[in-house]
Amino acid sequence: MIQATIQSSFPTKSIKPSDRYQVRIGGQPVFVYQCQGAGYAVLSAEGTIVIEIETSDAFQQAIVRPLRHGIVPEKAADNVLRFEVEAPAKLSVEFDGDIREPLFIWINPPETAERPDPTDKGVHYYKGGEVHLAGEIRLQDGETLYIEEGAVVHGRVTADGASNITVRGRGILDGSLWRENEEAKKHAMLLPARCSGVTIEGISVVDGPTWHLVPTACSNVRIENVNVLTFAGTGDGIDIVGCEDVTIENVFVRSKDDCIAIKAVDYFHEAGCRDVRRVRVSRSVFFNAEWGNALEIGYETSCETISDIEFSDCDIIHCQFEGYESGGTFTIHNGDSAVVENVLYSNIRIEDSEEKLVDIKIQFSQYSRDTERGQVRNIRFENIVITGGLLPVSIIRGYDGAHMIDGVTFSGISYLGEPLRSANAAKMVVELSRNVKFEQ
Repeated sequence: MIQATIQSSFPTKSIKPSDRYQVRIGGQPVFVYQCQGAGYAVLSAEGTIVIEIETSDAFQQAIVRPLRHGIVPEKAADNVLRFEVEAPAKLSVEFDGDIREPLFIWINPPETAERPDPTDKGVHYYKGGEVHLAGEIRLQDGETLYIEEGAVVHGRVTADGASNITVRGRGILDGSLWRENEEAKKHAMLLPARCSGVTIEGISVVDGPTWHLVPTACSNVRIENVNVLTFAGTGDGIDIVGCEDVTIENVFVRSKDDCIAIKAVDYFHEAGCRDVRRVRVSRSVFFNAEWGNALEIGYETSCETISDIEFSDCDIIHCQFEGYESGGTFTIHNGDSAVVENVLYSNIRIEDSEEKLVDIKIQFSQYSRDTERGQVRNIRFENIVITGGLLPVSIIRGYDGAHMIDGVTFSGISYLGEPLRSANAAKMVVELSRNVKFEQ
């Protein structure tokens, strides 16, 4: 076994640990936080590590997702699970098929950049092992917010018109104190608006009252190694609103609403409706609960164009049944006049999708602003692998003869190892659309 490097901090004793889970890594205890519907542990490590989980109740079996890690856990006792994993990794551990209260283990890569100087005028520094009631943290040009590992910061982060701002660390930004506050529900957890040069790296954002990470009318945005956990009914994970040149990499999002949503309409700063261009989402894990969608473009598409969007090398571990006929795994809901084009989904593994697999529509919706309908064209799916659950239906539907879906290609899509070579085989309804094809 490779000797692992592990970093883990305990918060102040005022934070109550999970009453269901205890975690030991390499024989050392790791703190397990408790939120509305899950336990979660946050640490930094690299190399092969042994994880031992003790539960409050006996269990029969467990599964560790994403399945691509090939983890086969062993039951060491009636209520103890043990397995090895190569760190870093972002895991969901589920016992006896119950996903109502899973255990998330977020093993971040160790920090390589030096920590900022807490005395620096341009640094907002929150020390580990403490709980901080920060309220609104507002960043200006060139400033850094650093949340140290083991720190829990109750607050939200904003910036307006700033350049070269950074939010990083290994600590937690927590919105649970405002979850039932109606006024707070008007505010996102992390909202840079009209900014250029935004880096968000390493932190975990949990339990906010509404949307969580919301870059709005920004350019040159990088979101890396971030964890988002929310059970709020309108708790989107990451919303990219009217932005250009955005990279999202190695994130974990469990949300009750959209995991990723790409939109044009700014609700928070009234910055107007802006085009979206060049967004890349890769190497990430998504758990979409009952509402919303896993990977969404829409509904708010009141702009000229949303283009050059790519989702690649991702794991959809759950897309739960919504029941309102609007949810799905891969969704484009063009509810306004935009041209949505040049979208690529590649090398994506789907472990459990109870909602529609593909839902691409031009339509009116409750979110629509424009009277004119838009276009959707040049959409490509490559190497989409459905590894479990039932094969969900898919819908591709334009609006009318002048607003048709034009050009959707499926190459290398499979269900339980069997290729899907036609719309019929894929349980796909295609209406008011042209050039929908399956490649061998």
